[in-house]
Amino acid sequence: MRIAAGILLLLLVPALVTAQPLVITAPAAPGGGWDQTARAIQRVLAETEPAASVQVDNVPGAAGTIGLARFIQSERGNPGALLVTGLVMVSGVIINGSPVSLADTTPIARLTGEYEVIVVPAASPFRSLADLVDAFRKNPGSVSWGGGSAGGTDDLLVRLLAEQIGLPASSVNYIAFAGGGAALAGVLGGQLSAAVSGYAEFAGQIGAGQLRVLAVSSASRVGSIDAPTLRESGIALDLANWRAIVAPPGLSDAEQEALTARVTRVATSVQWRATLEQNGWEDQLLTGAALRQFLLSEQARIEDVLRRLSATNARAPTTLAVTLTPSSLPNAITIAFFGVLALTLFTAAKPSIATDREGARMAAAIIIALLILPIAFVTIGFVASSVLLFVVAASTLRARPFTIRSIALDLVVGLAFSITIFLVFTRGLGVALPGLPW
Repeated sequence: MRIAAGILLLLLVPALVTAQPLVITAPAAPGGGWDQTARAIQRVLAETEPAASVQVDNVPGAAGTIGLARFIQSERGNPGALLVTGLVMVSGVIINGSPVSLADTTPIARLTGEYEVIVVPAASPFRSLADLVDAFRKNPGSVSWGGGSAGGTDDLLVRLLAEQIGLPASSVNYIAFAGGGAALAGVLGGQLSAAVSGYAEFAGQIGAGQLRVLAVSSASRVGSIDAPTLRESGIALDLANWRAIVAPPGLSDAEQEALTARVTRVATSVQWRATLEQNGWEDQLLTGAALRQFLLSEQARIEDVLRRLSATNARAPTTLAVTLTPSSLPNAITIAFFGVLALTLFTAAKPSIATDREGARMAAAIIIALLILPIAFVTIGFVASSVLLFVVAASTLRARPFTIRSIALDLVVGLAFSITIFLVFTRGLGVALPGLPW
C-alpha cells in the first residue's frame, strides 16, 4: 500500500507543479528581449494550459543582475518562480561584480538564439554599414551607438566591431538603455546614430519602414532578415545572443524535473514554433546537465572576451586633443571667466602695477595657470581644477606674505563658484563635465 501511494505521489508532482500559479521574472524593462521571451511563454502557456495562472514581473537594472539577486533571495525553494536570463546577464555579472551568478540558480532550459542587427533611422545618411564604419573610423566620438545594458551583447558587438577595424574598445560612444524599447525610442528620436539589438525588438519598425537594417551578426544570411552579414560587409565577426529559463535555488529534484518538463512542453509546442518564426528566433532547446555545462563554458568565454577588450583599452595610446565640443566649450568658457575675473580684480585693486615687474610676474602666473588647466581638467576633474585656478589667480593678486586665512578664503570662494558652474552645466543644461578622478 505504501509503495503504491509513493508511486501515485510521484506521478502527481508534475501535475501539482503545473497547476500552481507561475511568476516569470523578466529582469529588464518592458519591450526588450527578456520581456518578449517571458510574455511569449505566458501566451503559449495560456493556450496550452488554459487553467494556468502565469504572471510576468519586470525588474530592470544592471544587466539583469538586480532582478537576479532579488530572485535568488526572495524566491528560494519556490517551484512557481522562473527567471529569463541570457548572454547579457553573464557579462553583467562579471562587469558589475555581482555577488550572485547563474551558478546560484537552478537551470531549467535554454530556449532560443538570436542574432544582433545594426539599425539606423530610415532618414539616416548612413546607407550601408560601410558608411557607418567609415564615419566611426574617422571620428569615433561622433557616432553614438545604443542598445541594452553596458557589457551586454549589444555593447560587446560594437566594441568587438571597433577592435576589428583597429580602434580601441574604449573609443566606442555607447549609450546603455534599460531595455530594447528604450533603445528603440532613442534611435527613432534621433539620439543615436545607430542602435544594436535582437531583430525581434526592431521588427515592427523595420517592417514599417522607420528603421533600416545595415547588417546582421550571423555567420551567414538569415532568410527572414533582408540585410547582409557583418562578414559580407568586411567585418570578420559574428555573435549570437541566447536566452534561457532558470528557477530559484533550493528546489527538490522532482520539482526541477517537473519544471523542466513543463518548459520543454512549451518549447516543443506548435504555438512556440510559430513564435520562433514570428520573432526570428532560433530553436536552441537545451536542458539537464548539458545546459549546466553550457552556462559554465559561456561564463569562461565571456570572461576571456572582456579581459581581451580591457587589455585593448589599456594599450590604447593617450592623446590630448583640444576641440570645442558641447563638453569642452563650457570648460573653455569657464577658464576664460576665471581669467577675466582674476584680471578684473587685479586691475581694480592695483591699476598701476600692470606696467611694473610685479604686474608682469602676476600676469605670467595667471597665463601659466590658464595653460595648465585644460590638462588638469582631464586628470583631476572640473571642480578641482577650477578651484586651483581661482586660488592661483586670487593669491597672485594679493600682496605678500600669504596667510592661511587668505588661502582658506580663496578656497571657499573658488569652490562655491566652481560647484555653481558645474551644477548649472550638468544639471541645468545637461552637458557632461569631468567629475572627480575617483
